[in-house]
Amino acid sequence: MERGELIPDSMVGDVVLEALLVQSCQIPECGVLVDGFPRTAMQVDFLKLLYDKLDELHGIFANTTHRSQFPRPLFKVVMLYVDEDTSIMRQLERAKLASVHNKRVLDAGAGQLWEQRSTDLSIEKAKKRYAIFRQHHSAVLRLKQFFPFHLIDAMGTLAETQEAITTELRYQSSLDLSYETYASIRHLPLARDVSQHARQQLVMRLDNHSERYPDLFQKVIDLITSEIMPLIHECGLAGRAEYATEHRMFLEHPRAAQMLIDVLTDRGYNVSHSTEVTHVPMQIDLQTGLIKNRKEYKHRFHVNWDTKGVREMARAMELAARISEVGGGGNGSARISQTYIPQQLNREMRSSVLRQQLTEGNGKSLEEAEREAEHVIHGS
Repeated sequence: MERGELIPDSMVGDVVLEALLVQSCQIPECGVLVDGFPRTAMQVDFLKLLYDKLDELHGIFANTTHRSQFPRPLFKVVMLYVDEDTSIMRQLERAKLASVHNKRVLDAGAGQLWEQRSTDLSIEKAKKRYAIFRQHHSAVLRLKQFFPFHLIDAMGTLAETQEAITTELRYQSSLDLSYETYASIRHLPLARDVSQHARQQLVMRLDNHSERYPDLFQKVIDLITSEIMPLIHECGLAGRAEYATEHRMFLEHPRAAQMLIDVLTDRGYNVSHSTEVTHVPMQIDLQTGLIKNRKEYKHRFHVNWDTKGVREMARAMELAARISEVGGGGNGSARISQTYIPQQLNREMRSSVLRQQLTEGNGKSLEEAEREAEHVIHGS
C-alpha cells in the first residue's frame, strides 16, 4: 500500500471474510457496506463464489429453525468513476486536510488523528494508484454479469455523488423480489445454470463417444463432412438446413443420431432430430386380404445457426469496396478514410496551383512545378 500497489488477493479475501463475520455477529439483521472491493479479476471470482455459497446455505436452511442465520444474500454494486486529474487532485487535497486536522489535534491535545496515506503525499504514487485502477477496471466490470450494477459519475460535488448513490441503491432495492416470492420460485434453475450443465453433459458425451465407440464416431464425423457440411455451406445465409437420410448406420446403431447431434452442437449449431416410419407394402394375401409391410426409416436433422450481423457486415464490405473504387480510380488502393475530390474539381485545382508555381518562378521547370502541384493538392 505504501507503494500505491494492491494488497495480495489472498490477504484481501481473508480480511473481507473476517470483517463480514464480525459484523454479522454484531448486527445480524443489517447488511454491510464493503468499500474498495473487489478490485481484481480474482476478487470478482471470490465474490461470486461467496454469493453462490451463501445462496446455497440459504436454500439448505430455509425451512429449518436456523433460517434466520442464513438469510438470502442480496449483493448490490456501485462503482464511482472520476478521471485521472480529478483523482490525483482529490488525493492530494485529502492529504492537506489530514495534515491540517492532525496539527490541530496535536496542538490541542485532544481529538482523533486522521490517517495520512503515502499515496496522498506523492503525485507519482497517486498516478500509480489510478493506473492500477484502470488496469483492473475491465475485470471489475464483470460484476455486471452477476449483480445489480451501476457506474456513477463522481466528478460532481460530494452532495451530488451521495444523492446519486442513494438514488441508485433505492432503485436496485426496488428490483428485489419479496422473500415469499423468491422462496416460491428459487427451486427453478436459472437459464445460465441450465446452459452450463448442458454444456458439461455435452462434453462428457463427446468424450464417451470418442473413447468407447471410436469407429462409429469416426463414421459419423465422415458423414457430417461429406454430406451435411456441403448442405450447410449451400444454405449459409439462410441460417437453417434440413438433412434427410435413410442411411443404414442410424438403423444399425441408434446412438449414431445422438453422436451427430452432439458434434454439430459442439460446433455451434442447433440441431433437432425426428424419425419418420413409412410402411411399404411387400405382399398381399388374396384370400385374407392381409397386407405384409416393410418398415422404412428416414431420419431428418433440422440444423439452425445464427446469421445475425452477417448482412450488416456484407453491407459494410460493399460500402468499403465502393469507396475504394471511387477514391482509388478502381484500383482498390484507396483507404475508406481518404478524401474524395471530384475529377473536374481536381483538374481545376491542379491547373490553378500549377499556374501559381510557374508565376512565382524560382527557377523551377515545368516538371518540377507539376510535381509540387500534385503535392499541394493531395498532401503526399
